[in-house]
Amino acid sequence: MRRALGYISYALIMAAFVAAMVAELWVGEAPAHEEVCPVLCDKQEAEIVIVGDIMAHLPQVESAMVGEDRFDFGPHFEGLRGLFEGADYVVANLETTLSPRPPYSGYPGFATPEELAGDLAEVGVDAVTLANNHITDKGEGGVLATLAALDNVGVRSVGARVPAMRTGQMEPLVANVGAFRIAFVACTDLVNRPDRSVEVARLDTLYLREQIERVRPKVDLVVALVHWGEEYHTKPSRRQTRMAEWMRGVGVDFVVGSHPHVIQPWEAWCDESGCTVGGVFYSLGNVISNQNSVGTDCGLVARISLRRGAVEEPMEVTIAADTLYRLRYTDDQGRLHYGIELRH
Repeated sequence: MRRALGYISYALIMAAFVAAMVAELWVGEAPAHEEVCPVLCDKQEAEIVIVGDIMAHLPQVESAMVGEDRFDFGPHFEGLRGLFEGADYVVANLETTLSPRPPYSGYPGFATPEELAGDLAEVGVDAVTLANNHITDKGEGGVLATLAALDNVGVRSVGARVPAMRTGQMEPLVANVGAFRIAFVACTDLVNRPDRSVEVARLDTLYLREQIERVRPKVDLVVALVHWGEEYHTKPSRRQTRMAEWMRGVGVDFVVGSHPHVIQPWEAWCDESGCTVGGVFYSLGNVISNQNSVGTDCGLVARISLRRGAVEEPMEVTIAADTLYRLRYTDDQGRLHYGIELRH
């Protein structure tokens, strides 16, 4: 009996310990979506890489076909493998829906073979934002298929959900990157085909303030992934600049934009001593597409580096940007090929 009581006491102590740990790690309303390190990570340096619009026009889909209803998008992204493998966390804007079966389609209603998800995971993409104007192109079914394809290969997503099916994520995606906790908040200024059965995070100040204030005390860095601006404009709009300043004021460290499909300026935010504390990339442009307008064949790679000598010490932040270029050529058999070249 004494031994049994000892076991019971031990079990109660462990249960209390676990409950305390869960309470400490709780962020928002959906802790199941949060990565939690089982032990304190020792790494005091980390690099986050963020890239822009991953599009999938039909010529890209046809180029990736390797058999009857079999696709391999890997060669399209091979040029980014070294960059992605050298980073600690990689995020992209997935501007298409994914489908397990045909018919596939391009602009204006994207539906891409689900193999794209696996190929992105294989090359090193950790998470994607779905808060963009094309996520509802195929309605609720398209969103569910996209979420399932990403989940099956371990790529996390943020910015869209189907409430009735309890799938998807609107609240900030929190990731442990080395010894740092990073929150990614996603939102979009436009949705082409609103669907009442799908929730897409919108660029709304009340919503954003609530999400940011809830997660800010629990993380080291807040990154806002924002779908905004005017297509093919190389300068940010007044709304973009005003919203970026507003987000900075409510606790966002980095604002990273997408949607224009061309590169827009970026700048660092510094404190009174001149140290970098954050920044804004108004538009990273495209990663890959079949667009032909001027400037749509290139994009930026946002690189955010974090360093801290010890957990108690202030975090040092540096930012940089590389340029990537889409390659597109036709072989001797008349088949179209795509690739990406990175230039530092």
